[in-house]
Amino acid sequence: MAGEIIKAENVLKIGQRMEFFVDNDEERYTSRIEDLTASRIVAALPVNKKGVPVIPRKGSKVYALAVGDQCRYRFFATYLGSARLDERIPVWLLTFPETVERHQNREFVRVRVDLRVRTRLVADDGTIGNPIETRTIDLSGNGVAIVMEAPVKVDSHMALEIFDIPNVGILEIMGRVARCQRVMLDDEHAVYHVGVLFEHLPRRTSNAIVRYLFSVQRRAIAKGISGNL
Repeated sequence: MAGEIIKAENVLKIGQRMEFFVDNDEERYTSRIEDLTASRIVAALPVNKKGVPVIPRKGSKVYALAVGDQCRYRFFATYLGSARLDERIPVWLLTFPETVERHQNREFVRVRVDLRVRTRLVADDGTIGNPIETRTIDLSGNGVAIVMEAPVKVDSHMALEIFDIPNVGILEIMGRVARCQRVMLDDEHAVYHVGVLFEHLPRRTSNAIVRYLFSVQRRAIAKGISGNL
């Protein structure tokens, strides 16, 4: 199932295709796993679109996707350096993650978080409305769901400020309304859950959001495990 957290040792295999995004870099790099140890992933050294080897700074965070048959498994790792496997194959050395997250190709998993939001609706003529203070329902690497007191037209646009995202701070971004669902609080009162897709979100910011959501999921899983002991 999408969003499932799995032990990395049960997923990562020698020969598996990999895709990498490096901090502050928009390009996706392809690779494969050449070797695995208890503490390291040894991946074929990727090259950029011009065929130049990619050498990040030691200690750089790498957003990784391990490609499976029907899905991908994503995780963050730290770049430790480059080397040569068997003295001939240039490789990256990466930290071995404890867990990976399973998700469908191109899907961003939504995680329930409660963050303060300020939004302004954008009219068809481009006029920007007054600020509305609200909260998030959930967040993902490419969108957010928020609570609104009135319905919002699907495909309309809004300006968003999402506060206090760790390692991001205040996210200021435009979004497109993808869904608007009426939710009854009781027999007489309703609110609207509005899903908004981010527009032109930089990859490094998306990575930072996903990293934060991973940490939220890990804490929730740890709390659930400890509560069952």
